[in-house]
Amino acid sequence: MRQQVGFVVQALVLMFLPLLIGWQLFFGFPLIWMPACLLVAIIVFSVGQILRKP
Repeated sequence: MRQQVGFVVQALVLMFLPLLIGWQLFFGFPLIWMPACLLVAIIVFSVGQILRKP
C-alpha cells in the first residue's frame, strides 16, 4: 500500500510541474513562485521516493 501511495505522489508531482509551467506561460504570476514551487515539488517527490522503498 505504501508503495502505491509513493507512486501516486510521484506521478502527481510529475504531472503538476508541466501544468505549472503552462499556467505561468498562459496566465502569468510572479516568477518568484516558480523556484518556490519547484522546491516544494522536489521535497514531495523525495517523500514519494522514500515511501516507495521496500
